[in-house]
Amino acid sequence: MRSQLGSFVDGVWLGPVGDQIAKAVNPYTEEPFGVASICSAEEVDVAVRSADRALRNGEWPRTPLDERIAIARRVKAGLAARTEEIATLTTSSMGMLYRRALTLGRADELIDMYVDMAHRLSWSYVRSSGDAGALISRRPVGVVAAIVPWNSPIRSAVKKVIPAIIAGCTVVLKPAPETPFEAGVLGEVCRDAGLPPGVLNVVPGDATTGMALVSHRLVRAIVFTGSSAAGSKIWELAAPDFKRLQLELGGKSAAIVLDDVDMGETISHLARGIFTNAGQQCVATSRILAPKARYDEVVAGMVDAAQSLRTGDPFDPSTTLGPLVSERQRTRVLAYIEAGRSEGASIATGGRAPKNETHGWFVEPTVFANVDNAMRIAQEEIFGPVACVIPYDSVAEAVTIANGSDYGLAGAVYSADPMRALRVAQTIEAGVVAINGQALPASAPFGGLKRSGIGREHGIEGYDGFLEYVSYPMPRAMAEELSACPPTSRSS
Repeated sequence: MRSQLGSFVDGVWLGPVGDQIAKAVNPYTEEPFGVASICSAEEVDVAVRSADRALRNGEWPRTPLDERIAIARRVKAGLAARTEEIATLTTSSMGMLYRRALTLGRADELIDMYVDMAHRLSWSYVRSSGDAGALISRRPVGVVAAIVPWNSPIRSAVKKVIPAIIAGCTVVLKPAPETPFEAGVLGEVCRDAGLPPGVLNVVPGDATTGMALVSHRLVRAIVFTGSSAAGSKIWELAAPDFKRLQLELGGKSAAIVLDDVDMGETISHLARGIFTNAGQQCVATSRILAPKARYDEVVAGMVDAAQSLRTGDPFDPSTTLGPLVSERQRTRVLAYIEAGRSEGASIATGGRAPKNETHGWFVEPTVFANVDNAMRIAQEEIFGPVACVIPYDSVAEAVTIANGSDYGLAGAVYSADPMRALRVAQTIEAGVVAINGQALPASAPFGGLKRSGIGREHGIEGYDGFLEYVSYPMPRAMAEELSACPPTSRSS
């Protein structure tokens, strides 16, 4: 298992790791277990130029679609063969429960879905009107900068890299400094699967590395998952060159509990929605909106669910709540808890670092009651195991509260009547609103509204950020001839 990581360019590792390094620290043991380069602007330039050469001078954009898909399938097999290694890296670097890390974020399902969508996508077609016609083709946008977060490192990398390379783009991937090694494994797997040199390059580093990447003149598209503040900065840097943007940003998702729910089943869904991955999920339903008639039931149910969780070694199968990714993140979450207390919310359970743990960056699963939607804990993304239970009088008020946020990434509505839940869900300002906690299928587009970002991942829509339309006007008779007997294309 690789414990040192330099940049990965043209299919080879460049190194050794230099003076500018970041230590990967195990959030449970609090001990370092590896180091990775913090790539400089010069190293980023080398990687981007490698990707540009592979795009302009190589065969990749002109490689038949079936061959690109075959490589994607081999990548899937390569990741499966290294599942335990990748899971160990993820658990060691960010504290994800090992049994969850072993799923690799269902990266295999994502690859299957993108392959299926590639077969369904119209890569070229003919349109006519009046005396004129046109051949319309979709072509790769160019060099893609892909920047992924630490909370689901291999899944985030796969859902950016795979559609980009199937589309014929080349990629420079920057992992988060907390979880750099999974990207290194992906680079090796792609190389071993037959991806030509330069089509995927990896530059570990910090925010400075990322800014150098997104502002590089040869980068034509940026796909990013992270905070809204970082997304705004990326937008600013991308503007002078009109780069294509796909930004999946923060969230403060609301779960509306209607008055007719089966409380036991609903609490189970709500607890998973906020406590999975120690609350370190952009889609976490951290605002729970409960009708006043059943408010005490919701609070009591969430308290029971929180108190049933067991902190400990994330490699231990009996552990149900792992540590936060870093000491800085724990300090941040505890500061939000103190802010909630000072603003008048009541801590129903949790609210501190657990006393039974002698090490590890844990925060107790915390449930706030008597929360007003104007409070900071209800408006700002905490990214920890902190649930805010907010009362409402009417469904109309619940919708107003749910939409009273700068974010619009996800949400949920719970009801014994799924159609009633759907009607309420359709009034929520968010990119994904689940009915009774149903998970989003991989084939459905995923992304947010408002400060939660722009663009979509997954599904056919997930290719939009990697493709440009090109129109070839021609006489109508020629267009009709092409329509009857479409020309062959190496990229379609």
